[in-house]
Amino acid sequence: MKILSFLILFIISSLTYGQEVDTLSFYSKAFKEDRTVYIHKPESYKYKSDSIKLPVIYILDGQHEWFVNPILSDIKYLQYTHEIPNAIVVAIPHKNRIKECGIVDLKTELPLDIFITQELDKELSKYNPGDYKVIIGHSFSASFSLYSYYNHPGYYSSVIANTPLDKIELLVNGFQQNNKLEKGDISISIGGIAGHKDYYHRKKFNELKEKYPDFFNSIKVFEADYSSHNAVPIVSTPTLITRLFENFRDRYSNIAKVNDEYKMVNVPESPEKEVEKVISASKIETYFYPPEIAEINGIASRFSYSEYDDYAIEIYKLGLEYYPRYFAFHLSLYELTNDKDKVESRKYLEKAKHLLNTVENDWEGKSDIIDEIKAEKTKNGW
Repeated sequence: MKILSFLILFIISSLTYGQEVDTLSFYSKAFKEDRTVYIHKPESYKYKSDSIKLPVIYILDGQHEWFVNPILSDIKYLQYTHEIPNAIVVAIPHKNRIKECGIVDLKTELPLDIFITQELDKELSKYNPGDYKVIIGHSFSASFSLYSYYNHPGYYSSVIANTPLDKIELLVNGFQQNNKLEKGDISISIGGIAGHKDYYHRKKFNELKEKYPDFFNSIKVFEADYSSHNAVPIVSTPTLITRLFENFRDRYSNIAKVNDEYKMVNVPESPEKEVEKVISASKIETYFYPPEIAEINGIASRFSYSEYDDYAIEIYKLGLEYYPRYFAFHLSLYELTNDKDKVESRKYLEKAKHLLNTVENDWEGKSDIIDEIKAEKTKNGW
């Protein structure tokens, strides 16, 4: 059967590139006017069940394409290479960034802060977001992102502040004195010291780094020595956001381990025990985050390649709990069960065809898979 050979080419290229964007507009009491944000959803969003709560990444300065587009691309390609998890990415434009992000002191509540942590948070509930939240800003919005993280450490899991300057010593001193804040979740980038690079921001950064060594030794820092002020977020974001999720790629590495020939190195425990291992490893820091589609496929394929088909079946069934609308899992289960239980395998094949016709948009190769399903039905006398 050639169905999976079609899928391999399709799945690798489609699940990341086919992202959807929602325009979300609503009245903000904090700003006393309508505001609009843009919600970027991963392709896998349409397949998932409510048990999957995606991380949320807020990107400030959403009105600047030169800033937002590279970061969106960084996130997309890092997800494609499986360095970071899928996420709901929220681009937040400003009408007057200096006024909206300008800090008075660490306690004065700003409308933008209320907008994000209260109003927007409520509006995002329809997307079933997770508790892991990241805020990213640049320059003025970088200082604001640090201010907002300072005031809402229980709301945000981490912050990325690209080349901040506004009230930066006030912020650093506040973080230094607050022992309840997790400073390891703070990331700050800075540009080069040359006059045509990021001189004023870097000069202040160097002064503070010498004055507050404990603080800067406790946070994540990216020194973009050859980058100008506006280039810093473009070069720093891939490293800093990868560092936030540095353990993500490795979380299932001890399950179904294989050698250089892709053969299992150990005899697995029971299928139920192996599934339990997968669930137990399904975390981002302390937050539960189920395996993604690629992870389910990877684990199942390792079992199947070593002829542990019963184990692969249980892994794909787990995948259906999280992605019930994903046709490829149904096709994989059809192939794995076809010689074991014709009644069950037929159900998987019929479901795959139904999902291809109802959930999927048109893409190259889809009709070939539907034709292959029809051929399988004929071959089985269905």
